[in-house]
Amino acid sequence: MKEQDRFHFEVSHDGGNGYIKDQINEERITVPSVISPVLPGQEPQAIDVEETNDISKVIHSLIRHMDITVQSQGINVNGRYFIGYSAQGNPSAMGFNVTSNEGKSTSDISILSLLSILAYKAVMRFYESNNVLPSNLRIGVDKMDTALPIDEIKLHGVREAYINRYVNHSHVVIINNFTKPITVTITFDKVDVQPEGIIAANGLIADPKQNGKYRSDGIFDKFNKQYKLSYTGKDILGAGNILGIDVGDGTVDFSVTNSTSTVPTLNSSILMGIGNATENAITALHQAYPMIGQISRQQFTEIANRDQSAESKTYKQFLNTQLIVLEQKIVEQVKTIYRSLNAQIGLIFVCGGGAIVLQPYFEKELEKIVDELSPFDNAPILWVDAKYAQTLNLDGLAFRLKYMK
Repeated sequence: MKEQDRFHFEVSHDGGNGYIKDQINEERITVPSVISPVLPGQEPQAIDVEETNDISKVIHSLIRHMDITVQSQGINVNGRYFIGYSAQGNPSAMGFNVTSNEGKSTSDISILSLLSILAYKAVMRFYESNNVLPSNLRIGVDKMDTALPIDEIKLHGVREAYINRYVNHSHVVIINNFTKPITVTITFDKVDVQPEGIIAANGLIADPKQNGKYRSDGIFDKFNKQYKLSYTGKDILGAGNILGIDVGDGTVDFSVTNSTSTVPTLNSSILMGIGNATENAITALHQAYPMIGQISRQQFTEIANRDQSAESKTYKQFLNTQLIVLEQKIVEQVKTIYRSLNAQIGLIFVCGGGAIVLQPYFEKELEKIVDELSPFDNAPILWVDAKYAQTLNLDGLAFRLKYMK
């Protein structure tokens, strides 16, 4: 391949508040939703392009060391950034501000992360094919689908403005890891944006790995055992009204679908998520233990879920206290939807990275509320297992992308 030849990618992009999840062609990549401006004196030592042994050792781990300079009119603040793992722990690190009213569509974090991942993947593929680093590369994203929170995408002009940040500009990404920086130019042809909760429902229907097949992997195993059922993705189409609760870092999206159609008047968001509870827990933890600084949400969650040590248990206790408010908001929204549908709900599913955190505290309470709201048979509740919960939106996006023209 010549250096100026063009890579062609098809992309599903889930810009989560906690983690960016991308599928580039058939490969999936996850990085923390964190960026950090590279301040003077923070520049890491570059890898000598003449040291081929050093390059071959690090080429496959570059995603954990993303250091870019971006030039694009689709970005609010151009400049040099650490992206994802390399940004974590930096004093200037920035994640999505889940305590503000800023939407995902106006933040730079999602688009910067995607541009960086695309650039690094192209460089890695070029090196694998040629055993030498390029100086310039071009990427054409032939089609991409992504999603925004339900209440955000409802706002007039948001969908179109977000699409325009990608398709109306040529994005230049300079990779700074080597003594000779690599320039990657990225353009987008077609971009589609869908509501997050509805995309998650699509992820339950189709097998994410086999085209044209209904989903029948382990996502339904615990659910089927609990309710003595034999659900596959095909059964989702015949379940009647399905209530989806997508628990994210900064929002909780509620979607109602029936087969492949939506019930748009009942789709809504709570502008609060696990990230808000985690931010409050971090503040309370710092007040109780001043020697613990204001760590990132991702770091807090990793420690809380790490093991059964006294430290992990303490982190969990602080988080549990803060989750009560979020649980109450979810309960009130579920009650509203039940009243609007006259309790005609055939299935409830709870997904998203926040569902993993919320389940131990809230599963029994949600079952109790649904029982109180149901005059006859209760709707079964599918808590999407941790193995699948964070990627359900990406599964739905990947399914939709196959049929996007």
